[in-house]
Amino acid sequence: MRQIVHLIIIYAALLTLAGCGDGKSVRQLPHLGDTPYQQDTILVTYATNPERALTLLDSALLLGNISEYRAQCIRARIYSKSLVEQRQDSAILICKELLGHDSVRNDAAEQENILDLLIATSRAKPDYEEYMHWAAQKAELCQKQGQETERWRSEADVGYVMTHLGKENEGLAKLDEAISHLDAPGSIDRMDAFIVACKRKINALNELHRYNEIITLGQRILDRLNHYESHAKDYAEDSYRLSWSDHPNDRDRYLDFSRAQANGFIAEAYAIINEKVKAKEHLALFDQSDYGKTFGARRMIAPTQMALGMYDEALTTYAEIARRMAADTLNDDYAVILRSRAIAAHAKNHYVEAYDYQTRYADLSKVLSDSLMKGKAHEYAARYHDQEQKLEIAQVNAQSQRKTIIIWVVVIIIMLISIFACWLLRQWRVIRRKNLVLVEQIGEAIEYKEKYESLTPGPSPMGEGSDYSLGQKAQQVTPIAPAIESDLLSLDDISNDELFLRLRHAIKREHLYLDPSLDRQKIMDIFQLSRHRVGAAFAQGSEFASLSDFIRDCRLEYSCNLLVTRPDLSIKEVAAKSGFNYASNYSSDFKNRYTMTPSNYRELKAKK
Repeated sequence: MRQIVHLIIIYAALLTLAGCGDGKSVRQLPHLGDTPYQQDTILVTYATNPERALTLLDSALLLGNISEYRAQCIRARIYSKSLVEQRQDSAILICKELLGHDSVRNDAAEQENILDLLIATSRAKPDYEEYMHWAAQKAELCQKQGQETERWRSEADVGYVMTHLGKENEGLAKLDEAISHLDAPGSIDRMDAFIVACKRKINALNELHRYNEIITLGQRILDRLNHYESHAKDYAEDSYRLSWSDHPNDRDRYLDFSRAQANGFIAEAYAIINEKVKAKEHLALFDQSDYGKTFGARRMIAPTQMALGMYDEALTTYAEIARRMAADTLNDDYAVILRSRAIAAHAKNHYVEAYDYQTRYADLSKVLSDSLMKGKAHEYAARYHDQEQKLEIAQVNAQSQRKTIIIWVVVIIIMLISIFACWLLRQWRVIRRKNLVLVEQIGEAIEYKEKYESLTPGPSPMGEGSDYSLGQKAQQVTPIAPAIESDLLSLDDISNDELFLRLRHAIKREHLYLDPSLDRQKIMDIFQLSRHRVGAAFAQGSEFASLSDFIRDCRLEYSCNLLVTRPDLSIKEVAAKSGFNYASNYSSDFKNRYTMTPSNYRELKAKK
């Protein structure tokens, strides 16, 4: 039931809207932009009644005849053609939102349509920084899509903005480049882009007061239109922007619009350089066109009328512009209108009106100047605040990056330490295993040597049955008894190998090596041997390089037993009992011999 009531209300609203007109059919008027035709009924209605066009748009959206996205596109187009700055701002905001819409992001053609609206609105405001931004973005997009005609149409916009922003030579060079790329017949779209590029250069030349060049460019536009009319079949319908296949009348309207604008440009240029006869000839051609009768055309030609002294026509146009602007009069456009009205009234000797317009112009100029200064101050403050925010954000980002770097460095260091610790642990375990094996081998080697030496005892160097002992001979050397001189003399007759075996047997059996002062001289004294015989016995008759190496080996083997059997002894005490004078020398010799310290050996041996 509620849905039925809603439908009745909507139907009644549509009937009301249908009766709100003047009883006449809506006349299809050209748009005020570069192309004068548009098929959408809502946009056509906007040419005569913008508010009704918006109402029709809302109704179409309510009935579901149009999508929300398409409605926003049309609303932005309507607002973009408004003389009210607030609506122009709304158009830009809507377009910026539409650029993020899926239907736009995924469709290059839709992106170009939205960028066209942003370019047109920025140009109308005018906001040249935005104008430059959107034109450059569209040129880049078209270049990526391989659409050279549209690319150079946008490059012409960029060139015009550069000229306006003070880069005259660079801007004019870009405009000439765009015109040269588009200056070739054979394509309707390229012809339209060529005309647009020429108009952009005309706007730039007008700001630079180079009016003779404007006349030349305007004539080039007329020549291209005449060539098209004469050779229409030679122009391909690209259908990017222009196509007459569905609506043939659009062709005549396009030609009328483009030719009228070209004549308007030429007429204004001739009027400014004071060639009034030629200016009036082209003005007459302008007035004879269908486009010349529209409000947009009268607005365009008003400065020419002023220059030619056609004040009544100019005042009528300015009055219509002021009416359309309604309360939106705090802008430069309205100031121009007041100034022009003052000049026209003064020329017609309407001094009171002229004074009124001039006073209002002066007051508005002061307000605009103050507003401009305030606006600049706000702009500077906003930019300063924006820079502060960017700086704070950059500092926060830098601090965050530093923290991240520090964290990563710490993590990497911890990882490296962990890896190194694992490697050390592994190496320690490997060394420990090797040392355990080595300890076992050392013990086995010592046992084997003791067992071997006990099985093969060598004869005493003092002869059989001698009672030589450490207590009798090692501590006090006395002359050898005559009874055994013959045995001692026999030592000179045996080989070095045999002599070593006898000396080794005596030294180990009597533990002579435990005497810290035992050296070669003492051996010579005890056994009545020469230095040469003692040295040869160990250097040539054994695996040892010298007597000291043999004694050290005996002491180390003895200390191994003490380390295991006497855990109550310290390392220093073990060293002393093993015949070493210094514990440091003992530890160093032990490590060189067994690749581990005495403490390690004791510890590992205890765990076996």
